[in-house]
Amino acid sequence: MDQLEALIGERTRLVAVGHVSNALGTIHPVAEIVELAHRAGALVLVDGAQGAPHLPVDVQALGCDFYAFSGHKLGAPMGIGALWARRELLDAMPPYQGGGEMIDVVELEHCTYAEPPHKFEAGTPNVAGAVGLAAAIDYLDSIGHDVLWAHEQELTAYGLERLGEVPGIRLFGPPEPRDRTAVFAFEADGIHPHDLATILDTEGLAIRAGHHCTQPLMRRLGVPATARASCYLYNTVEELDRLVEGLHLARRVFGVA
Repeated sequence: MDQLEALIGERTRLVAVGHVSNALGTIHPVAEIVELAHRAGALVLVDGAQGAPHLPVDVQALGCDFYAFSGHKLGAPMGIGALWARRELLDAMPPYQGGGEMIDVVELEHCTYAEPPHKFEAGTPNVAGAVGLAAAIDYLDSIGHDVLWAHEQELTAYGLERLGEVPGIRLFGPPEPRDRTAVFAFEADGIHPHDLATILDTEGLAIRAGHHCTQPLMRRLGVPATARASCYLYNTVEELDRLVEGLHLARRVFGVA
């Protein structure tokens, strides 16, 4: 944040930022970023793919101009998502593709477009995906976002504590649970993340290993890749215990215990 103010200037038109980091679980100070951007006359697009499933989202409180998220991160089918934008921006924006349902009046020389959101929904829609997305959102609403967040904070605090007890484990991301979601990125001394993921897989533990589409971050951290264990509403503290047991096993297998 101490560098961001210098980066945003009068030539800045759009600032894009993730609500939550997919690589570290960091919850970014979006409202502060929006304030800086708006002060310079720029618009703000928030990538909520990792935020919408985990956090209560209030676009008015964030102050952003656009908020996008994908459905499969919150239990919906793949291939469906949503973009929210301020109405005046949707009115001013031209459509990005043409097709059925997005037009109003068509002449040989010109055409007018339907009112948003139809202006941006050309052609046959992904009906099954939309129904699935609605069902997933209704399901999460029935549980309650405050309940989901409390559960995830419990997992975050427990996971940070337990993983911190394993020798040779270096955790990345904020140390305080309130500043992150239950995504644990780490490296194990003497074990490549791909090898670690393979050992854990034999124990029925599924993690991700690699650069997580954030190669500049990996270079900044000084590692070729990280292992990443991601928790959600269906995970338990007992499963985090199993993860820790699997890490101890991997250390013994690779002779670093």
